[in-house]
Amino acid sequence: MPDLALRGLSDHLHRELVSAANRNHRSLNGEIIARLTASVRSEAVDVKQLLERIRLRHETLGPVDLREDTLREMRDAGRP
Repeated sequence: MPDLALRGLSDHLHRELVSAANRNHRSLNGEIIARLTASVRSEAVDVKQLLERIRLRHETLGPVDLREDTLREMRDAGRP
């Protein structure tokens, strides 16, 4: 697998990429690869198909209770 070195990266851009990587639970390298892959993807995203996949996934999860008291109970019980 080829390696690639980035030169001339500003401190600001580096901080933004690190921040995005943390938000997306990726390494810095993983974040950069994901962004590069998305930028050169040759096929357009079928939005209707994507939304249908999301809807089907949501149906399998069932109801999600995100009330503050429920979240606090889960936290106190040791759930991440």
